[in-house]
Parts: sequence; structure tokens; C-alpha cells
Amino acid sequence: MQGNRLDASLANAVVRLFRLVNRVHNRGLQPTGLSAEQAHLLTVLWFRGPMTMGQLQRQLALSSATLTGAIDRMEAQGLVRRVPSPDDKRAFVLEPKTTAKKRAHIEAILDDGEATCFGMLAASERKQLLTLIDKCATALEPTAAAR
Repeated sequence: MQGNRLDASLANAVVRLFRLVNRVHNRGLQPTGLSAEQAHLLTVLWFRGPMTMGQLQRQLALSSATLTGAIDRMEAQGLVRRVPSPDDKRAFVLEPKTTAKKRAHIEAILDDGEATCFGMLAASERKQLLTLIDKCATALEPTAAAR
């Protein structure tokens, strides 16, 4: 009976899938010296544009301490930079600081990883899965953000 509960757990399945996807991306990114988390952070900044730590924290659903540590390491590696915010003199805006060639290389690795992880799904299934995951994430955001 307990096995059925575990096998039927969507949360368990999502966590397992996250770990497997993360592992595939980490292996692909190893030659670049980036982790999957760092590549994801860069991707958000590339496609959403420069943003404050608070905005990035909400976008990635990471704790402040985790994000600060990641940004500190990435800044030391020359992958991001903090620039003063034009809107708030107390805040900094984070900008990606990679060459176009490095960005293209990282994006190709992530695309290959995505194909490995989800290539067995038809395009309509991938779209439906993304819609369902987004729906769950949107519903959870207020609860997860509450302290």
C-alpha cells in the first residue's frame, strides 16, 4: 500500500524529474565550468533582461542566501556583474557578462539536454506538460512566498 502512495505522488515524481534533468544538464555543462543552476540563472538574465536580486530571487524561487552565494561565485568567474540600479540607489541590477559565442555554446548544451530529457514527448505533449507545470507553479507561488 505504501509503495502505491509513493508511486502515485506527483510531488515525488516532479522532484525525481528535476534531479534527473539537473544531472543531464550538469553533465553537459561540465566542460564550460558552469553548473545547471548557473546556466539557468544566466538564461533568465539573457531572456528577461537585467534585474535586481529580489526580482531574480522571485523568478528562480531561490532563497536570498542561496542566490547571493551563486551570484558572488558567478561574479568572481566574470559571468555576471552588479551595476547600480537607476531606479533605486540602494539596489544593484544584475547583468549577464558573457560573450555571444559562450552564450550560444551554453544555449546549445541546454537545448541538447532538453532534447534528451523531453525528446520522447510529442510537441503537443511538451506544450501540455509545460502548461500544467506553470499552472501548479503559479498556484503555489503565494504559499511558497509566505513566511
